[in-house]
Amino acid sequence: MLMPQRSPTILALDPGLRDLGFAALSGAHLLDSGVLTLRTVPPLQRLRTVRARLEQWIEQHAPDVLVIENVPRRPLDSLPGLPALGRLLRRTAGRYDLELVMYSAKTARRTVAGDGWAGKAEVAKAIAAHFPQLRVYRGQDRKWKERYWQNMFDAIALALHHQNVTQQPSRSR
Repeated sequence: MLMPQRSPTILALDPGLRDLGFAALSGAHLLDSGVLTLRTVPPLQRLRTVRARLEQWIEQHAPDVLVIENVPRRPLDSLPGLPALGRLLRRTAGRYDLELVMYSAKTARRTVAGDGWAGKAEVAKAIAAHFPQLRVYRGQDRKWKERYWQNMFDAIALALHHQNVTQQPSRSR
């Protein structure tokens, strides 16, 4: 008799230097999601803070794969510090022997919202339709709150995209 295959657990991150969105997904279950606020953390302590939280999420959810949005390797055309964050995420994935996969935001948006050029609000709407418990994070009374929670929605979009790609092996990443 064949044993049912376990759905891989995905830890997805939308990296940012001010706010970092995260999501843990296993099959159809959203295990955890939110935003790690970094704007109040002194710049020299941000990478340490991200590493500590990332290690907590790995210990808590035991992911099989770490999915992140593409992070530039060099500071050209990016925020100073973002390439260092990308290196930290890649090193941590290696240290915990996690598969590391990177996708562009456009690719994830195409899967989730049906349009690679969809705005963050459209992505949030599509994800809230998929996970109704997240509707409370849409349509905030302040623009900054809406932008804050969109980091979480972007991380969930990355996880859903990876799940979609790995369930359909004939499609290319």
